[in-house]
Amino acid sequence: RAVSHKYPMLSLGNTYSAQDLYDFDSKLRKLTDDDFEYVSELKYDGVSISLTYENGELVQALTRGDGTQGDDVTANIRTIRTVPLKLVGDDYPSQFEIRGEVFLSISGLKKINKVRIEEGLEPYANPRNTASGSLKLLNTNEVAKRPLDCYFYHMLGSDLPSNKHYDNLQKAKEWGFKISAEIESHETINNALEFIKKWDVRRYELPYEID
Repeated sequence: RAVSHKYPMLSLGNTYSAQDLYDFDSKLRKLTDDDFEYVSELKYDGVSISLTYENGELVQALTRGDGTQGDDVTANIRTIRTVPLKLVGDDYPSQFEIRGEVFLSISGLKKINKVRIEEGLEPYANPRNTASGSLKLLNTNEVAKRPLDCYFYHMLGSDLPSNKHYDNLQKAKEWGFKISAEIESHETINNALEFIKKWDVRRYELPYEID
């Protein structure tokens, strides 16, 4: 069932050039005299979802879809152990959305494929497509058998704890959301570029795929 997003789920812009990032930084500094920070994060290779919480309870989960509308996958999302159904504490907004990425770890895909091969079925090609296909399954019991995981990376709402992205994520962690330990806040674009260089080398140490 397609449902309209309250806040559009926009796609990210790509760049593979350090100069593009320097140019972006220069444009920002011309637009404002205020100090600002960069938040550097890994881009998980999975399926984007948007969850709505009301009074601390999960009420809806939508896929990205076309960015304006997404499929309601609430029942399947509820089977993922790292998605909190009820939040911890009492200082969360009465209503807000949080964006996340559902993914399969590399070892999780191997476990699924081991069973499929034993059953005489074709193994799945990669974690991303397997995660995407899992959310489309009509049988929630089958979804629950798959070791899906979820990291959260962005909050939206009219009454968020902070006007800083990084601080909101740290607060979300207190409420029970799985927030990556690799997220860093940087004062300069040079620090952000160092983060990129580091993970360009260390990405192969991760238990999941990034893009």
